[in-house]
Amino acid sequence: MEFIKNELINAVLDKYFETFSKTLDTADYVPEKYGKKIHKYIFKNMRRKFNEVNRVYAKQKKLARKQGGEGASLRPSPPAEPKA
Repeated sequence: MEFIKNELINAVLDKYFETFSKTLDTADYVPEKYGKKIHKYIFKNMRRKFNEVNRVYAKQKKLARKQGGEGASLRPSPPAEPKA
């Protein structure tokens, strides 16, 4: 299985910012304390997804080393390209 960590992180961030932008439209009529709760919840879920990506990546690295010997590793993730 091909696993590119940067692509998954970018997908998580895209989803986070999309969700966050939807909450900005409600700032006029939702009390501030509820907005803060919503933003904490969104941020908590984003951190959870980052941890999940890191766990899967660590498992795959460990498996690659185990199968390919001491020097084997996953190919490095390419640098993130700016979106046009």
